[in-house]
Amino acid sequence: MYNYEIINFWNDQDDLYVQYIVEDTTTNEKVNTIGYYNTADIECDYNMSSYETIQKHLLDILEKNNGVEFNIPKVSELSSLLKYVYDSICESESNMFYVDYDEWEELKDSDEFTEEDFNILKKEIKKYNLEDVISIDDKEYKICAYGMLQTLFNDDREKDNFIR
Repeated sequence: MYNYEIINFWNDQDDLYVQYIVEDTTTNEKVNTIGYYNTADIECDYNMSSYETIQKHLLDILEKNNGVEFNIPKVSELSSLLKYVYDSICESESNMFYVDYDEWEELKDSDEFTEEDFNILKKEIKKYNLEDVISIDDKEYKICAYGMLQTLFNDDREKDNFIR
């Protein structure tokens, strides 16, 4: 049996992101994750419905997951660079994050990251099948990540829940 609690939700051009916590009532284990839906998925008019109505419909959808969230990778197991990208996406108002080549050099100069960190990131992109949500070494950006990245992990770190 699982309990679902919605922390927050936000709409980005009909992309509906839902931050929520799932608790396994047998083990008391918790998952803090973000789900993604289209506003048409929630069986009510997103633009005309009350906050409470939307939340109820979202909760109905989430409960159908029946604990599948316990199978997604944990943020605590990611490399420091992928955590940085993940956190930056979670804090982004635009659901996009990038590091251009000059910024990458600044991050290296300040000893935040190294080329080895970048090589590890490349391996993690393959390991977690993140090719659709993170691009690297394109013509404009060293790293470019998109909002769907935040939906692929369980943020199991000890910290206050982030609120958008």
